[in-house]
Amino acid sequence: MHNANRRYWDNAAEGWEKLRDEDGLWLRCPREPELGFAGGALRLIREAAGDLADKDVCIVGSGDNYAAFALAGMGARVTSIDISEKQLAVAAKRANRLGLAITFLQADAACPSPVETETFDLVCTTNGFFVWLADLRAVFSELYRILRPGGHYICYDIHPFQRPWKDQKGPVEVGKPYWETGPFRDSKDGTFEFNWTLADILNPLASAGFILRRMLESPAGDSRFWQGHSYLPGTDEDLLHWRENPRSALPVWLTLALQRPARGT
Repeated sequence: MHNANRRYWDNAAEGWEKLRDEDGLWLRCPREPELGFAGGALRLIREAAGDLADKDVCIVGSGDNYAAFALAGMGARVTSIDISEKQLAVAAKRANRLGLAITFLQADAACPSPVETETFDLVCTTNGFFVWLADLRAVFSELYRILRPGGHYICYDIHPFQRPWKDQKGPVEVGKPYWETGPFRDSKDGTFEFNWTLADILNPLASAGFILRRMLESPAGDSRFWQGHSYLPGTDEDLLHWRENPRSALPVWLTLALQRPARGT
């Protein structure tokens, strides 16, 4: 399933490159790091890791690499890992244009073999990561492995409570049970997606050994969340009001700050 998803992202890389060039926000991320995150994730990064200058940071499932550009702009030594070689090629070209020294590695998040144990002070994953993962337990174990003792894992993604509903504006209509998590195969592009529950996410994190430090649940900050894949500002503010768009009454982002225990604790 991961290989099918990798093939999709390799084939889609050119189209996504053009889409992200439309908003051009990647050019601003090193100077405006808040553009690389949502759901309060950047605030939790600053609270947990402090000054990122000269710290070793890894973005896993880096995708469009906005987060990688943002953290590199904050002074971190950034490693970007993604399953798609072509997505990474786009990001490397952009990093060169931005003058950012980022290390790019192609690997499956469930087994990032190029990465040595206890390498990073901070690991991050961002929106659109969990949905592609067939084995959260394996992924979280790997993230724990590559963190140094006392290091932090910060993630934000679409809240599981958004998954059961049909993607529509108007009255809420259930599209599937909350506990129906997949895999869901897309007959058009051959990808496999997963709609994990909150328990599906938190329990493997605990089993991997992580300590939960903070958890945030937050609404969409811009109507663009409900209007497709563009990062351009939304055009329909009514979508942020629950009486017009009932799904906005539920949390949009789930943000977690976790820590690998320091040695001896």
